[in-house]
Amino acid sequence: MSAFTSVQLLLLLKLVLAHLLSDYFFQAKSWVDSKNKSKVKSPELYYHIGITFLAAWVVTGLFWISIIISILHYLIDLAKIYSPWQNIYTFLLDQVLHLIVLLAIWVIYLDINGLFSQILNEFSTNYNFFVFLMGYVFISVPAGILIGMFTNKWRNEISNSPDRRESLSQAGQWIGILERMLVLTFILINQFSAIGFLIAAKAILRFRDSEIKQMEYVLIGTLSSFTLTILVGLLIKSLLI
Repeated sequence: MSAFTSVQLLLLLKLVLAHLLSDYFFQAKSWVDSKNKSKVKSPELYYHIGITFLAAWVVTGLFWISIIISILHYLIDLAKIYSPWQNIYTFLLDQVLHLIVLLAIWVIYLDINGLFSQILNEFSTNYNFFVFLMGYVFISVPAGILIGMFTNKWRNEISNSPDRRESLSQAGQWIGILERMLVLTFILINQFSAIGFLIAAKAILRFRDSEIKQMEYVLIGTLSSFTLTILVGLLIKSLLI
């Protein structure tokens, strides 16, 4: 933390925030399916790159940096959609490459423009605000997608079970988002004991499930969600100044 100022670290947070917004919030699943099917001919691929540019430009205010990010994002996405493997490891590698690009651009920009605080207004220089915002943005939709990919093989198994019960549309997704937001909030306000009560309450609600596979799937998903959120919460607390 001492090697960089809060203003310098703020730019990195903004770059990652713009990536999360463009890759998870402003990209529909139908766009992903279209890219995987039509490859370079998919119009949705170019819609996504355009949104990637706009998100980076709006969040950071840096036009040429946003252009460079968009071009490199396009190349990484091309490599992913043409890859013969489409699994959680491909997804993680794709995200790691995007983050490496953002980190490299950040380092190069700092080296060329050591003092860039003059382009930021008072609101945008609130470093701690963006640390909190980054955490809540990540543990909502992006974390849900990551957990969904991790638990996909078990979900497919219980989906084919004849005893599987019907559930509300997208209920699990929203339960997961709200659950992670509660856990993150408890961590940030140092109420770790409340996390235990949340786990106990969820266990009671699921206690009557007669399908063992369903219970095990819920347990895996819950523990994955809690573990990831706790790690994010601890990371946020270490970044705050």
